[in-house]
Amino acid sequence: MEYRNNEQVAARAAQLASVSSDDIEQLNDLLVGVRTAADLMESLIREFDGEIDVSKMSGTVDGTGSSSPNPVGEGSN
Repeated sequence: MEYRNNEQVAARAAQLASVSSDDIEQLNDLLVGVRTAADLMESLIREFDGEIDVSKMSGTVDGTGSSSPNPVGEGSN
C-alpha cells in the first residue's frame, strides 16, 4: 500500500508506534518534502534517460561512497 495521503500515513503510524497528533503532523510534513524531492529527481533522471550510470553514484549523502564517518585518507575537522 502506498501512503500517499495524510489519513493513510496517520493510520499506518498509529499501527507502528504510539504517536501524538503533533508527531503525525511533523511526519506528514517530512513525507511531503521527501515526495517532492523524489518527484524532482525522477523528472531530472528521465531527461537523461540512459546516460546516467547509477553504479558510479555515491551511496552516501556526503558523496564519499563510504559508510564510515572518516574514510581512509581523510582526517577529522
